[in-house]
Amino acid sequence: MDDLDRYLKRRGHSWVYYRRVPTALAVLDSRAPFIRQALGTRDLAIARRARDLLATADDELWASLTLDENVDRSRSRYAAAVKRVKAMGFGYTPAEELGRSATWDELSSRMEAIFPPTTPPEVEQAVLGTVTPPKDRFEDALRIYIEGPGKLVLANKSPNQLRIWRNIPKRAISRFVDVVGDKALVDIRREDAVKFYRFWLNRIMPDDDADPMHASSGNREIGELRKLYREYFSFEHNEKERLNPFVGLGFPEDGSDTRPPFPIAWIEHKFLKAGPLSGLNPEARGVLLAMIETGCRPSEICNLTPGAIVLNTDVPYISVRPRRASDKKNLEVKQYGPHEVKSAASVRNIPLVGVALKVFERFPEGFSRYMDKTGTASQTINSYLEENGLLPTSEHTLYCLRHTFEDRMKRAEIDYEVRTGLFGHTVSRPIYGARGGLAWQRELLSAMALEFEEDVI
Repeated sequence: MDDLDRYLKRRGHSWVYYRRVPTALAVLDSRAPFIRQALGTRDLAIARRARDLLATADDELWASLTLDENVDRSRSRYAAAVKRVKAMGFGYTPAEELGRSATWDELSSRMEAIFPPTTPPEVEQAVLGTVTPPKDRFEDALRIYIEGPGKLVLANKSPNQLRIWRNIPKRAISRFVDVVGDKALVDIRREDAVKFYRFWLNRIMPDDDADPMHASSGNREIGELRKLYREYFSFEHNEKERLNPFVGLGFPEDGSDTRPPFPIAWIEHKFLKAGPLSGLNPEARGVLLAMIETGCRPSEICNLTPGAIVLNTDVPYISVRPRRASDKKNLEVKQYGPHEVKSAASVRNIPLVGVALKVFERFPEGFSRYMDKTGTASQTINSYLEENGLLPTSEHTLYCLRHTFEDRMKRAEIDYEVRTGLFGHTVSRPIYGARGGLAWQRELLSAMALEFEEDVI
């Protein structure tokens, strides 16, 4: 019990956090030789939780003093104050609001908590609501995320992937500023988040004749703001349980925007016959044709390096894999830079058959024109297909070849887990073995390969 209630003492009917400052740090901590901090509660269970938070805070403070760390004072003071106030059972409330709405019991409890003369000034300011909260905005939160908790997450993105990733939160922030205003994060309330939600609701279900937006677009922007708000307060101010004003806001998605597959006959007569694709530049044509028999995403084909195209072997194949910035010995990382694949399940080897094998025999070094330029490749190919009447409907795009590949594997009665592996999707159970091996997979894919004219390459 003594250990369970360590650092706790009674003062009257209330509990106090009582702890000796390490002798070696006495000259650096003005609270020495003992810390006496009123916890503002008579409940032993609450006092123990408060004690745990304060003890952790002091341990971190003393570690910083020992290492002589230089911290950002403007933010650390606020973070430390809020953390200590939470430990005593109070939430931070500005002095103006306390004077306007606090009850006498709450005011007296706060005064009692800071009554001891050894109470640090930053705690007094926090309890009385006189700490100036930081005025960081969403733009600051994005910068802090990129430089802090998101640094490892973003490290393996290529320059173009990073540009695309950054555009999403920047667009959400810009829209929020237009709709709600450029408010400091600490000033954003639920009504602000709801206002932004209603803005998107009116775009998804417009009252006029405007074209409706997809629900996924609104969900993405609200989700980005929710994440930035959460990561900022969790990382920068250690407020992991802070109520997020964007929580629970979103729109149902019915999956109606799923891309349709190309009819197999269309692929055979429009893409695998010499002529229709002749006006497309050779590398763009190669990307399209390679997708037919691999089912790869355009980004996976465009970013293949020479080392990922393995032809001089019994079973030629391509290897979809990331290039990690941390892999300093990887020559491909030095030459082509880092590149991230969509998910761990996307890392796979795909045996080459039919027109795909011929394509990579023609382009054994890959498609340098479109390395880290997937958007350019897709736009070039889609524009050509549309302008030349090579799309069955307005809903079809280059990506639909991937859906056709999955349909063809189903019709060929290829095992579900083999299909999932070749397609780069996650299997719901642990994977054992090598899914039959490349040679067996090649036999399966060869059996469903489509005939093509050699001149189409």
